[in-house]
Amino acid sequence: MKKKRRMDRQVQKIIGIVCLSFLLGTMGGAVAANLMPVTEQGELTLFLQGAVERTQPPSFGALFWKYLKYDLIIWLGGWMQMGLFFSGAAFLFRSIAVGFTSAMMMTAYGTKGVFIAATSFLPQNLLLIPAYILMMSAALYYMLHWQEEGRKRTLKRERRRKQTEYCILFGMSVLLLAGAAGVEKMLLMV
Repeated sequence: MKKKRRMDRQVQKIIGIVCLSFLLGTMGGAVAANLMPVTEQGELTLFLQGAVERTQPPSFGALFWKYLKYDLIIWLGGWMQMGLFFSGAAFLFRSIAVGFTSAMMMTAYGTKGVFIAATSFLPQNLLLIPAYILMMSAALYYMLHWQEEGRKRTLKRERRRKQTEYCILFGMSVLLLAGAAGVEKMLLMV
């Protein structure tokens, strides 16, 4: 019973740290967008306006791959002893990109940018952010547990069970990513 309570607290701490780092990354991206020189903001504004007015929306596969590559990097980092750097870098990059893009949309379009960001970025991010948080938390948790198991020399069966759990969590995150790609594809078609 004590071991389960300790594990629950550890999972809560990991999720808290992951959520806080995502929030800090998002805020960092927004700050970076607002600290850009005016000339670069103007160039990026023109690019964003062209991207929003694009006539040919990307395919579902292209959208899905765009999201899956970050999830794969995070997941693969969970298998390595020093994978925290790979997983953390992909996770942090994704959070900074969310903050930067949202802030630039608001900078480019003013008050209309809030509406554009809410309608074009928020729906898919309601699925993407939980998927990335789930994978980063799982990668960190299992990375710590696999190192612990190496010292305890637990049974192969227990190790395989944990590996299977980790793969199932990856599958759940892939389903969330597919949903996010589908939502974005529908938004782009409208």
